Amino acid sequence: MRFIIFTFTIFSSFAFVSDTDEELNVSFERDWNFSPSVEIISNQEIEFLNASHTKELFNTSAGTWVSRGSGQESLISIRSPVLTGSGACGSFLVLEDGLPIRPAGFCNVNYLFEIASNLASNVEILKGPASSRYGGNALHGTINFISSAVSENNFVRTEINTEESFKASFQYQESQNWIMGISLNKDNSFREQSGFDQQKLNFKINKQINNWQSITHLNVTNLNQETAGYASSYKSNLRKSNVNPEAYRDSSSFRIYSSLSKNEKALFFTLRPFFRFSKMDFLQHYLPGKPEEKNSQTSFGLNFSLDVNTYSNHELIFGTNFEMANIELQEFQANELTTSSAFNNAVRPQGMHYDFKVNTSLLAAFLSYEYMTNDAFKIFSNLRIERLSYDYDNLMLNGRTKDDGTKCSFGGCYYSRPADTKTSYSDSSIRFGFSKKMNANEFFMQFSKGFRPPQITEQFRLQKSQKLADLNSERINSLEFGLLTNGNNFTNKAVLFFSKKNNYIYKDSDASTIADGKSKHQGIEISGSVRASSILVIKYAWSISQHLYDYSLPSIGVRKGNYIDTAPKLFGSLFFSLKPIDKLTLQIEEEYMGKYFTDPANDYSYPGHFLTNFRGFYNLTPKLDINFSLMNVFNKRYAERADYSSFSGERYFPGLPIQWRLGLNYLF
Repeated sequence: MRFIIFTFTIFSSFAFVSDTDEELNVSFERDWNFSPSVEIISNQEIEFLNASHTKELFNTSAGTWVSRGSGQESLISIRSPVLTGSGACGSFLVLEDGLPIRPAGFCNVNYLFEIASNLASNVEILKGPASSRYGGNALHGTINFISSAVSENNFVRTEINTEESFKASFQYQESQNWIMGISLNKDNSFREQSGFDQQKLNFKINKQINNWQSITHLNVTNLNQETAGYASSYKSNLRKSNVNPEAYRDSSSFRIYSSLSKNEKALFFTLRPFFRFSKMDFLQHYLPGKPEEKNSQTSFGLNFSLDVNTYSNHELIFGTNFEMANIELQEFQANELTTSSAFNNAVRPQGMHYDFKVNTSLLAAFLSYEYMTNDAFKIFSNLRIERLSYDYDNLMLNGRTKDDGTKCSFGGCYYSRPADTKTSYSDSSIRFGFSKKMNANEFFMQFSKGFRPPQITEQFRLQKSQKLADLNSERINSLEFGLLTNGNNFTNKAVLFFSKKNNYIYKDSDASTIADGKSKHQGIEISGSVRASSILVIKYAWSISQHLYDYSLPSIGVRKGNYIDTAPKLFGSLFFSLKPIDKLTLQIEEEYMGKYFTDPANDYSYPGHFLTNFRGFYNLTPKLDINFSLMNVFNKRYAERADYSSFSGERYFPGLPIQWRLGLNYLF
C-alpha cells in the first residue's frame, strides 16, 4: 500500500512541472531493433480498418490468427496452434507501451479486450520466442500496443452496422501536453440474446522534471457482455441461435504507469513504476453445472533500464524488472446439477468449488548487446534470468469434498483444492543471431529460447484425485532464417522457422495437470506489398506451417506425429487497395483459412473457408470522411473457430453473416 500511495503521489505531481514536446520510444524497435522479426500495423491501417474485433486487425500479419469468439472474446495464435485451456494465454505476452497488461502467472485468454486497440498509435507483433527480453509468456509471440502520441490528431469517429450496433471514438490533445481518448461500443450481435456494451478511456500526459522526461498513461476499460456459447452448426439457421442465453462476462481493468527517462552523456536511464487492477465475473456455460467464476488481480512494480552507448557501433542495454501481485479467484455453482450423467451430477456439487488467494512476486534481470560493423553486418544477443514465486492460500477445506465437508460419491468431488503452499520458478533465456544488409536485401538468422511458468490456474485449480501439480516451466527452442527485400515498387519478407517445445502442460485422461508433453512447429511466413500500378497496391500476409505432437498419450487421443488441433497448414489474406481518385480509397480483402483438425486424434476436422471483405474511405472535405464496409460480401456460412468435445461433439463459433458498416470521421 505504501508503494501505491508513493506511486500516485509521483503521478499527481506531474501536473505542476514544466511541459515537453518529446515522447519516450516504447516500441520493439528500441529493445529488439530487428525488423524482420517484427510486423507493424500502422496508425493508417488501424484507422482504415476501423476493426469491430481485434481479429480484423491481425489479418494483416503473416502467421498471426486471432480467433473471434462470442462478443469481444478471442484466442491468440502466433506461429502456433490456437491454444485453449487455463494456461493457453501463457504462451503469448500482451504489452501496452512495452509493459505487460497483466501480472506474470495470471493472464486470461480473452484479455485483448482490456486494450483500446482502435485508439492505438500502432500495433507491433513480435513472432517467435522473446523471453530473453520480455520474460515468461513471451513463448510463441508478443503483441505490443503503442498508445497514441500526445502530438496526434483530434478526431470524432462514429459507425453503425446491419444489426443497428453503434460504436464511437473520440480523441483530443491539448498543445502537445496531454491527450485523451474515449471509445464506446454497443453491439447487438447477429446471434440471439447476445451482444455487449464496452467503454474504454486513455489519458496520457507529457512533462519535464528538471532533466528527466516523464510520460504518465492511464487506461480504464469496462465490458458487460451477454455471451453466446458454441453452436452445433455453422451452416444451418442454428448458427444464429444461442443455447446459453444465461451466459455473461463482466470485466473491468485499470492501469496507470509513468516513464521517467534521462540522458546523461552516453547513458540513457529509464524508470517505469506501474499499478494495475482488473476483475472479471463470468459464467462457465461450457461446463456441466455452469459454475460462476469471479477473479481479480491487484499488482504493482518497477522496471529499470540503462542504455550504454559509450562506443560507436556498440549498444548495451541492462535492466531489471520487479513486480508484486495479489490474486483472488472463486468458483461457485448456484444450482444443483441434475441434467447430466449420473457421474457428473454426483461429482459437480452445488456450492463453492474454489476460493483462494495467491500473492506473487517477480524479479528479473536482462542484458542486451548489439554490434554493427561499418559494412552493415549486425550481431545481436539477449540474456534474461527470472524468478517468479507463488504464495498460495486456500480459503476452503483442502481436498475434494463439498464446501460443507461432506463427500461426493463416485470416489470424490471433481474439484480438488490443494493445501496452502509456496512454490517458485527460476528460468533463463537467451537469444543471439546476426543480420547482413546487401543492397536492397537484408538476410538474418537467429536462435532463441523461450519459457513460460505454469499459470496460477494450472498450478492450484486441480481436479479429481490430484493434490499437487508438480509442474515445470514450458520451454521452446527456435531457429529462424529470413530475407527482407525492398525494391522500388515492392517489399517482401520471407521467414523460415523451426521450433521444439518441451514440458508441454496438458490434462491427462484423469484430469490431472501434468507437464511432460512435447511438440514441433515449423513453417514459412511470407508478407509484403507490391505497387502494381499508380492506383493499385497489393498487400499479402500468408503462413504455411506444421504444428505436430511430439509425444504419445493414446488415452486422450494424442499420438506422436498427429497435427495439433486448431492448427491450419495454410492461412492468410490478400489486400487489393485501389485509389481511383484522390478522395477515394477502396480495398478488397480475400481472407483464406485452410483445413484443420479439431481433436487431438485427428478424427474430426473443419474444411476451412474463403471470405471476401470490402472497405472504402471517401474524403468529403479536408476534415470529414465517410468510411463504409461490406463484410463477408458473398454471405458465406463459416466458423470463426471449430472445436470438438467428447461431451458435446462438434461445435462452432459461427462466423458473421453479410454485414454492412457505415461511419463518419471528423478531424478538428
